[in-house]
Amino acid sequence: MNLRSYRIFNLAIIDYVVTFFFVVILHLYMWHYAKVDKTKRTYFQYFFSLFYIFIGMLALATILHYFFNIKSEFSKYLGFND
Repeated sequence: MNLRSYRIFNLAIIDYVVTFFFVVILHLYMWHYAKVDKTKRTYFQYFFSLFYIFIGMLALATILHYFFNIKSEFSKYLGFND
């Protein structure tokens, strides 16, 4: 059984689940050790920053795929593949 065989829109689900898992760990670390007043934080800020970091990691992965000339389906949707 291949975990990468499960797909949505021809994108491997496991890639995004693993990325989201590491983003959650990174986000929790950053959220906990930030030097701001923690009493003024809102749930909107929490979920917005989590979403922002997730999109940033996807962008970083896409740039690295492009830099190392790795063809991926996500890069194809963005128009980076020839």
